[in-house]
Amino acid sequence: MPIFAKTIEECRDYLERGWILSYPTETTYGLGVNPFNKEAIEYLDTIKKRSEHKNYLMLVKNIDMLSVYAELTEEVRDFISANSNHTFSMLLKAKKKLSEWLIDKDGNAGFRIAKGQFVKKLFDYYDRPLISTSANPESYPIAKDAEEVFAYFQNYDRIAVAQDLYQDVKGIVPSTIIDFTKNPPVVIRKGELKVVF
Repeated sequence: MPIFAKTIEECRDYLERGWILSYPTETTYGLGVNPFNKEAIEYLDTIKKRSEHKNYLMLVKNIDMLSVYAELTEEVRDFISANSNHTFSMLLKAKKKLSEWLIDKDGNAGFRIAKGQFVKKLFDYYDRPLISTSANPESYPIAKDAEEVFAYFQNYDRIAVAQDLYQDVKGIVPSTIIDFTKNPPVVIRKGELKVVF
């Protein structure tokens, strides 16, 4: 059965131990693991009931952390700067610092700069990207609070659930996803940020 993580420091410690962390995002609850721990990602696949491994999106603290793991053109940097108040995800050319299981067959990976207060605070204690995927078994509605996370995953251990300390969860439209590996860039999921290239 999952357990509550009472502090941000505990959340970091569980991630370092290879546990799954369920945490509040700007929209709903998410599930995260240390992306460089392959066993943790495989366990995430198991509890999500994914039939096969799919690449996961990663949250990063800021553009500086993003630049360590992805190739950033001036166009991408300008877009991030101009839309800093919005939530959006990006498909970018990955750098070799990322493990092979985080990169798709074309050498790309998905990223989002964290906006929620909980995750921003977590990054004060945790110095690498964080996997971000919805807190639900595949094909089920996404958990909107900690109680729903417990209900979905009550038969699994090694899951720590963070409380919504900063009231981050708003239940708004999911983030826009933009493929910046294409020229011009392509919107592959419409969301909160309306953009045309």
